[in-house]
Amino acid sequence: MARLLATAGILSSLAACGALPEGAKATAENADGTKATSKPSELDPQIKLAALQAEAQNNYLEAAQHYQSLLTRDPENLDLAVALVRNLRFAGSTPQDIDILNQLIAKYGRTSRLLTELGKSYVSGDKMNLGIPILQEAAALPDATWDTFSALGVAFDYEGDYPHAREAYTQALLLSPRNPEILNNLALSQAQSGDLDGAIQTLGQAVDQASASPQVWQNLALMLALRGDSAGAERLARKDLPRELADQNTEYYRYLASGN
Repeated sequence: MARLLATAGILSSLAACGALPEGAKATAENADGTKATSKPSELDPQIKLAALQAEAQNNYLEAAQHYQSLLTRDPENLDLAVALVRNLRFAGSTPQDIDILNQLIAKYGRTSRLLTELGKSYVSGDKMNLGIPILQEAAALPDATWDTFSALGVAFDYEGDYPHAREAYTQALLLSPRNPEILNNLALSQAQSGDLDGAIQTLGQAVDQASASPQVWQNLALMLALRGDSAGAERLARKDLPRELADQNTEYYRYLASGN
């Protein structure tokens, strides 16, 4: 089941390297060694919009380039640095984003936010022996958020430790009830552990939320196909997808529903 879910391209909330990119440094200096000051330019809102659009379209390298450009203008902006790290991780540049995160942690301390991002990067790089302890450290801090526990659940799922994954998702839902991203990850965990009916029920709760992403709907379609409900899978497969992609998904769901 776990291999089949991976083959189908199911996405969770996690989803290669060199030196720290220019603009990702925590501080900048002039030639005389004094701190440089930079004022946001009138182009910054346009660059920020371009970064958000690129990320929304899964163009993660392009988004990272835009965030890097913004950081050259505002090198002390932690939100921009985290956004750069996130997009580098999604693009597969794990060693690079880990280097940046370690520099940020050295500057700002071992906050839950930064440790969570570091844990995600280790998990993304298939280093569970490093990622899980880091995420557990992040989860134990007072400023831990639902995202921390959800990421920890994903890490446990990768290890096949479904009971601990369930505990992590339960804690995440206590902090953010009915969050479709958490419910989606919980459903994937249930499916991988063999509870397909439970996964479908959980995804049903997720798609009831207005903020549910198209991926959640497609995951529900996949689960229905695995249970043999090709009609239900096809109906959901055509929701919010281009016709060509929907046709491809429908063909795949029919194959799954047939039991071949």
